[in-house]
Amino acid sequence: MPQIKYYYNPKTLRYERTPLSVFNVLFSFLGYLAAGFLFFVGLVIFQNYVVQTPLEKSLRAENAALAHHKVILVDRLEEANNQLSELKAKDVQLYENLFETKRQPEVGKDDNREEILMAGLADFNGWAATIDDKFKALSVKAQRSNDSFHDRASVSKTDLGMLKAVPASQPIENFEVGMLVSGFGTRINPFHKGNYHHDGVDISASRGSKVLAGGVGKVSMIKRSDLLAGFGNYIEIDHGFGYTTRYAHLEEITVRYGQKITEGQVIGSVGTSGGAIAPHLHYEVMKDGKNVDPVNFMLEGLSSQKYHQLLETSKKVNQSLD
Repeated sequence: MPQIKYYYNPKTLRYERTPLSVFNVLFSFLGYLAAGFLFFVGLVIFQNYVVQTPLEKSLRAENAALAHHKVILVDRLEEANNQLSELKAKDVQLYENLFETKRQPEVGKDDNREEILMAGLADFNGWAATIDDKFKALSVKAQRSNDSFHDRASVSKTDLGMLKAVPASQPIENFEVGMLVSGFGTRINPFHKGNYHHDGVDISASRGSKVLAGGVGKVSMIKRSDLLAGFGNYIEIDHGFGYTTRYAHLEEITVRYGQKITEGQVIGSVGTSGGAIAPHLHYEVMKDGKNVDPVNFMLEGLSSQKYHQLLETSKKVNQSLD
């Protein structure tokens, strides 16, 4: 209760109560209002910083842990981002190696390092969840790719033996694409100038150049001839699984009949024996006794670009050398 004030009135010669003024009322109201505001502020501070609910205690502890371990988590997230980039790069490389074609990279920015470092605690969990989702999606994709490659590119023991039998090496030392002079198919005969079927490919090389076996096998035929016609000196190698290769117009033969041959082994040298009009190797590949295009097998050691160039060169209809 406010204290009652009195004053002496000389007219009535007695003490009378002091009348209330607007200023006194306003001052008292402001005083009560200020006291109530300070009390409210104190109550809020007490509630927020002294009294804590179980949920607030849990959230404060979580925020403190995140703030303390944020640097470690950022490093781990950066490492995860780098691993994602490496996995995607390896996926693209594997695709290009298997299918020999370029694969367009996925559009998007994977390196969010700056955003992660600048993110507050509220956004940090979002980045972690995002990268976790990326890992899960990439894991599913990798599993599907592994299953697909296993189903389509797996090799059994029987298939492995057949693959080893395929004569895939170049049949001459230091082979270059430009050394292929004439391909398989209809060509012009160098003697009567008419069209005929050329059963192999002609590879131009200097006399004495080393001739190499196109694959593992056994020498199944050796023929030497002084006639200025036909294959002259030539070798046939049986690679198994129906594959046979023939190397004609040789100058020297350095293997014997029945000898086991390893892939890339020297078996002779380039010459002009038989009906050759210039030093070269006439090379044939036969499958089950039927001549097939040797270019389809001359893959080893050539890039996709070089092999494409070899194919285009072999298709030119020109004059053969035998």
